[in-house]
Order: sequence, then C-alpha cells, then structure tokens
Amino acid sequence: MSLLEKIVVGSKIRIKCSEQEFEVLGKAVYVTRNEPDSKYIKVLLDRHHVLVIVPDEMAYFGVNKGRIPEFDAFDDMVTYQGQQLQQVNHDYQIRLSVEFGPPSEVEGNVEFWDYEDGEVIISIAELEGTKERADVVAKYIALDDIDIY
Repeated sequence: MSLLEKIVVGSKIRIKCSEQEFEVLGKAVYVTRNEPDSKYIKVLLDRHHVLVIVPDEMAYFGVNKGRIPEFDAFDDMVTYQGQQLQQVNHDYQIRLSVEFGPPSEVEGNVEFWDYEDGEVIISIAELEGTKERADVVAKYIALDDIDIY
C-alpha cells in the first residue's frame, strides 16, 4: 500500500521533525494552472497543520498562519522573522476532488505565491471568492519522514 493510500479517515500522522501526532481531517487532490498534469495531495491535519505531498517527488509540512502581513505586497524578496525569502512561484491551485473531509474546510481554489529559503517554504494563499488568506509556514521533508497509522 502506498503512502497516499494509507491516508484515510481516522488516520494519524507523525512527522519525524515534529514531536506531535496529528489527526487527519481531510484529503484533497489538486493541480495548478501552470502544471495541469502534475497532481499533488493536501492533507488537512488538526491544529491548523497541513501536509502537502507531490507523489514520488517531495513533501512539506507546516502550519496555516492565516494572513502573514509581511507578505501583503507580494514582493520578490521578503524578510520574515529575520530570514530573507525569495519568491519562487506564483500560480493558481485548482482543487480536482475532495477524497474526504468537509469540502468547506478542505482548501479549494487559490492564487498562491511561494517563497523559499533553503528548507523553509512559505506559501501565501488567497482563497478564491473570499480573498481570505491561508498562509502556510512549512519545511520540506523527505517522504520517508512521514509515519501513518
């Protein structure tokens, strides 16, 4: 059974970089406007955490901070908590399907800007329709750093 197949209703996830266990609340499949053939999965976790998995490539794990004001101008370079982050992507996320979880709580279509500095990724997301923000501060992780049970 693949890593993604193990993520089902009632699953628990532990990430090696975190001492905590997280309950899985939802799972959805997405593509972007610029890469419509590359699917990725977002796993909604309790306590505002999220796990993003690009199958056979990479993953990142982080927390939804709502709106991070430092990124409001969507500049190419942003200083956040003493770190210089470079904008590396600007695209539109399109939700293809919700595998499980409340559709109103599993993130839908968004315009996003990704910023990076080494292992850190900050994804600035503006929700379609409401223009609310769902900014995620995360770290890249190895796929084998994800334990599901």
